Amino acid sequence: MTPTHKTIGSAGADLVCAKEITIQPGETALVSTGAYVPSGLPNGVALLLLARSSIAYKKRLLLSNGVGLIDSDYPDEIKCMYTNLNTEAVTLAKGERVAQLMPVQYVHGVFPTESNIRTGGFGSTNND
Repeated sequence: MTPTHKTIGSAGADLVCAKEITIQPGETALVSTGAYVPSGLPNGVALLLLARSSIAYKKRLLLSNGVGLIDSDYPDEIKCMYTNLNTEAVTLAKGERVAQLMPVQYVHGVFPTESNIRTGGFGSTNND
């Protein structure tokens, strides 16, 4: 599923829920989006994964890591890690907008690089 900007002025592109999921009270779950890092992402660009304000306000779901950073060489599906702050289960429907991706430019080379090859996926670079 391709993230899309809803308006010409939207900084973030919406990600949708790829399959229905129910998150129990107090539970943390990974929400599939069916999206991947776009091929041909320009050098020096990463993606920030941000919660939609309506998810927090209306559904009381918290993006567990605050803001996700998705590197240009991240190979796996982009997933949202949400924690349910409710006393009841919350269901996200397939196709429901659940997060936003915002491209950001960064400066590489400020710090030393240990390796030129990524070997890790979600939550891990080089299996750390």
